[in-house]
Formats: sequence, structure tokens, C-alpha cells
Amino acid sequence: MPQTGQEIIVQPNPLREFARAIYQKAGVSQEHAELMADLQVETDLRGVHSHGTRNIPEYIPSILDGRINPTPDIRTVREGSGFVVFDGDNGLGHPVSALAMKTAIEKAKSAGIAAAGVRNAGHFGAAACYALMAAEEKMVGFATTNTGGPSVVAPGSATPVTANNPLSYALPAGKEWPVVLDMACGASSWGKINTMRLYGTPIPTEWLLSAEGKPVEDSSQGHLLMPAAGPKGYGLAFIMGILAGPLVGGFMACNEPDEPSKHFFIAINVSSFTDFEEYAAEVDRGIRTVHASKTLEGVDRVYLPGEIEWRNREVCIETGIPLHVDHLRSLADVADELGVEIFWEC
Repeated sequence: MPQTGQEIIVQPNPLREFARAIYQKAGVSQEHAELMADLQVETDLRGVHSHGTRNIPEYIPSILDGRINPTPDIRTVREGSGFVVFDGDNGLGHPVSALAMKTAIEKAKSAGIAAAGVRNAGHFGAAACYALMAAEEKMVGFATTNTGGPSVVAPGSATPVTANNPLSYALPAGKEWPVVLDMACGASSWGKINTMRLYGTPIPTEWLLSAEGKPVEDSSQGHLLMPAAGPKGYGLAFIMGILAGPLVGGFMACNEPDEPSKHFFIAINVSSFTDFEEYAAEVDRGIRTVHASKTLEGVDRVYLPGEIEWRNREVCIETGIPLHVDHLRSLADVADELGVEIFWEC
């Protein structure tokens, strides 16, 4: 097995086939299993392993023990010309979220802008997956979620008051890659913290607090997350929790910490607001201006939001995806439990 440090290179197609087989063996439909595999491997290709196939060993037990419905009856609960709300029937978050953004995109073609909400569903992975669906259709995409119990403190507080709600924008360009912002509103995502623990990387002292409100570097001792940029990150997290909470018929994490996840999406049709080619040319010009900006000593280049992930994807498509050995070991454990063959070659 070719190995660099703690990682093993796995090709995307066998990994995708493995993920699909795992989900189907757990009782998920072929359509939803294929979508789960596509989105999670795509996330791995972009280098965001915390939200890719590493989540399979978390999702599958939730299906097997009845916490997640593998065959949800997704239904529309509210709908108008520029909006829709879906009930995910306690199923996996990815399929109903993809449906929600797809529906918002279709509505935005005539309405100019459309929003979609999802209630009663599971974790939806990386928010960028859904924002990028809109960018691929020459629209601006937005995605957020109210997922998990409260874990982020307000500035000056030692009590968590909001979930670590992420947000993502994807803005199409012309010849350049779309600009993609995908960020947690806390100092980091919990997935990234888990990745750092996996690789033995120290946690910055300004990220985590102990139960007593003391800064810690040991992630096993820190269960409270500081907000990104102090009051700014806290404010964003709180607002995302309302958009993907009460607005879509759910609750806020601070009030109902055990409620299933809720999600919220927006698609903005660029052509409804301006000529798309003119828009794209100006975005491209802005991207090139940023790339040409003067850098500090020791810095090779300035990156656009999401550009590092696009570059990761290019490399991984060509050479394969570097996955941590413990990541692959956990996938192998699930495969062994379900009797699924490991499809990849290392």
C-alpha cells in the first residue's frame, strides 16, 4: 500500500462504490445510496475529510439502531412560487437537502430567488455541496444548518448557547473556479478538531474551553467551543440557528438540543438581476486582481475562498485521495460488520 506518513492513497471510484454498497446494505435505497456516496467522496476530493466518508461509521450505526430512517417518506409541507419546506421523515440529511436545493434552483429560474427549508432530517455533511449545486446552474447558492446540540459559547459565557452552525456561499464565475465560502461559525468545526486529534495536532488555546470556562489544548478536555472572531462568529451562529430552525418550523438548539437537524437553502438566479456574462467577467477580473496582489514575505500566493479545495480536488482526481489509516480502519470495521467487500486498491 503506498503510504505517506499516516495516510493511504485511495482512488475515488472504488471508494464511491464502497460507500454506495455500505448504504444499500444498511437498507438505504439505491438512489439515496448513490447520492450519499457521490457527495461524501466529492467532499473527500476537496480535502474536507471531516465531512466526507469519515462520517459513514457514524451514520450507519444510527441507521441500524433506528435513530435514522433509511427509507424516509420525504414530503412537502409548505410551498409557493419562491419557497418550499420539506419534512425529511428523520432520514439521512443529504438526500432531502439535495432535493431542497434542486427545488430552489428550479423555482429561482422564474422567481429570480427562491429558498428551501428542511425539517426533521439528519446531518447533511458539508454545506458547500448544496451551495455548489446552485453555482453549477449559474446561480448564487447559500446553505446553512442547525445541527447538533449547543456547543458554542457566547463571548463572556461558560454555557453553550448555540450549535456550531456552518454557512456556505458559492458564487459562479466565468473561466475561473466558483468562489466558495464554507465555514463554521465557531472557532473551528468539530470535524476539524477531530481531524487534528486524529493526526496528533495540538488545538490552539483560543478554540476550546473546559466545563469550568478555562482554555484548553487537549480536545478531550474541551467540550465548549469559542465563536469565530468573538461576537461576530457568535452572532452568525445564532442567526444561522434561526434560519435553519424556527424559520423552517423547528427549534433552536439551545431550546431543544436533541431535535433532528434542520437545514436552509437559497438560490439566486444571476440572470434575473443582471447579464450573466457581464457578471462572470467582472468576477473573473476580481479573482485575477486578488491573485496578482502583493504578498507578505514568505507567502507564495493569495487564495480565494474555496480555492485550496478546488486545487485539492484537481490533485486527488489525478493521484487519488489521501485518507488517514484510522479513517480507513473505521470504514473496514463497518464493512466487516455488514459483510461488504472493500472495493478500493491501495
